[in-house]
Order: sequence, then structure tokens, then C-alpha cells
Amino acid sequence: MSKDIDDRVVGSVGGAKIRRRDVVRAGLAGASLAAIASLPTKAHAQKAEFRFRMQSFLGPGTVEWETLIPRYIKRVSELSNGRIQIQAFPPGALVPTFEMLDAVGKGVVEIGYGAQPYWRGKIPFTLWTWGIPGAFKTLDHYDYLWNETGLLDVVREAFAKHGTHFLGPVYSDEWGATMSRQELKTLDDFKGIKIRSFGLGAEVFKTKGASIVTIPGEEQYTALSTGVIDASNWGSPAGFFQYKIHEPAKFYLGPSTIAFDMEDMFMNQRAYNRLPKDLQEVMNIVTRIYAVERATTSTAESAKCVQIMKDAGVKFNSLPPADVQYYEKAAYEALEKMQTKDEPTQKVLKIIFETRDMFRKRPSNI
Repeated sequence: MSKDIDDRVVGSVGGAKIRRRDVVRAGLAGASLAAIASLPTKAHAQKAEFRFRMQSFLGPGTVEWETLIPRYIKRVSELSNGRIQIQAFPPGALVPTFEMLDAVGKGVVEIGYGAQPYWRGKIPFTLWTWGIPGAFKTLDHYDYLWNETGLLDVVREAFAKHGTHFLGPVYSDEWGATMSRQELKTLDDFKGIKIRSFGLGAEVFKTKGASIVTIPGEEQYTALSTGVIDASNWGSPAGFFQYKIHEPAKFYLGPSTIAFDMEDMFMNQRAYNRLPKDLQEVMNIVTRIYAVERATTSTAESAKCVQIMKDAGVKFNSLPPADVQYYEKAAYEALEKMQTKDEPTQKVLKIIFETRDMFRKRPSNI
């Protein structure tokens, strides 16, 4: 009889044998053998010991809700050997989207899936950890920033003050493009436009005379349809398409100014602390896997959606190079004015800019 190749021993930690199937199930290159060794196997399946509710800010109709979140829940269940069960709820089902950080901290809901800048009123530096125009270009740069520089520890310390454990960043699709009810070709065209935006992007549009409206992503379709806003500064072609923004808004203006903006997952601290160490590791590892899947899936979906949107009558434009340069310059000037002087913010910005400058030492042609 031939042996099952997945039963092959590929390493050991502390006397525990690591088999090929364990590495495959971990699903993430870079997860430590010690972490993989601690994951329970199907041979010792147990009943659910921990049941958590998770509210997402991305809902029905999105790839994240329909495909990736169910995959996340299934992977947590499998790698915890059924000991953790998660039930997902769509935006606003349990608490308003912008109140998720407080709700998770108080245990109203155990896990929140949102976006970094949603918590800027309580954690100022989330405006910058969410993304800075032009700072990083590729996914590996972002993953290095978050996992190899100490940034993750700083963010976790800040979230802990609000009763939550920060499970990790989620690398979203790109951000910065705009869809509008009337055609926009240059930044000067934004004068008098009511636009859904926030953070540095909003500050740039203000310099051109735009009016900023703050609403959650799930409300932008209705706001555009009713004329509450004229334009929405959101994400990628896929991000817009999944919310059907191409129906009330027939004009798309690129390019995106942030390669991957940061969403996030966080968990009630008391609920996290009740988990044994191996299950804590499951939650952290699976979140990192989800982060990469979110990025790669969104990139593919955007490629598919461009032609679909064109067929639906959407006209695509791109800002002139001079406007792109103006945008990045104005964004950095706004950052200088907006940044707070608290120690966590200064620590975060130092990490971000030192990492950015390190990557820039290598010219793009070598």
C-alpha cells in the first residue's frame, strides 16, 4: 500500500511531530512551526466551546460577505477542531457600523470587522495606519510594515485600551478613486461637489472647494441615488461594483491613491483572554490569512468588473499626472497639520515613514 504523502513528517517542535497536512492546513507561508504544532487535529474533534458573533461592515452582494467571510469562519472552525464557532451578521444588524469598536469592547458583539479610520475619534493614528497616499506600492510592503516593524504591537496596545484585542489588519482593495453623477476629469472639477470622503482624501478635496459628507459605505448608493451626495470617494472598481454604485453614478475617476487601505478585525478582550493559547493563535493566524485573501481576491475582482461597468455605461477617466502629484503633496501637507502629538501617533508615523524610506532606497528598475 502507498503511504499518504500528507502524513509525512516535515519537522518537529518540542517533541511534537509536524506533518505535511498541518502545514497545508495552516494555509500561510511564514506561520511558525510552533504555532502550527499547537493547532488541534481532526482526530481529536471537540464540540464548540466558544461561540462568537461577528458583525461585518461589508454585507450581502460583496465577495467578502458571500465568499471570504464564510471561508474565514470555516477555517477558524477547522483549525480549532470545532471548538470555536462564529456567526456572522451584516452591517448594522447588531450595532451601527461606526459604533462597533465600543460595542465589541463592551461585549455587545464579540468580533468586529471594520476599517481603521472608523475609529479615528478614539484612536487618532488609525487615519494613518489606514493608508497614506503614495507611501507603499505593493502588498508585500504592507505585510512587512504590519508584521516586521513593531507596528502591530503598537496598534494592539491602543485597541486594548478600548477593551479589544486587535486581531490584525486586513489588506483591502485600493482606495482613492471616485464615482460621480456628473463627469469629473480634474481636481478643479470638484469645486462645489458634495462628496463622500474622509481622512487625507477629504482634506485634498477641500482645497479644491468640495463639500465633504461622512456616511458609511453601505449608505453611499442611496445617498447618490437621492442626490444627498454628488460623488463617492471609495475604493476599486470591484468595491464600487459590489455596491452597484455604477447604477446611480456613471463616471469613474482614477487612479487610486492608496494601493491597499486597511480594514481590520478586532475581538472583545475578555473573550479573547478566555481562549487557551492555541486558540488565540488560531484567531490571529486565520485573520492574517484572510488579510492576504482579501487583497488578492479584490485585485482579481476589479479586473473582471471594469468591462462589466463599461458595458453598463460607465465612463472611465484618470487624473492628469500633475493632479496626481498635487494630490500626494496636498495629502502630506494635510497630514502635517492633522497629526496629533500623542506618543502612539508619533510612534506609528515614525514606523510608517522609516519603512517607506527603506523601500524607496531600491530604485524601481533594479
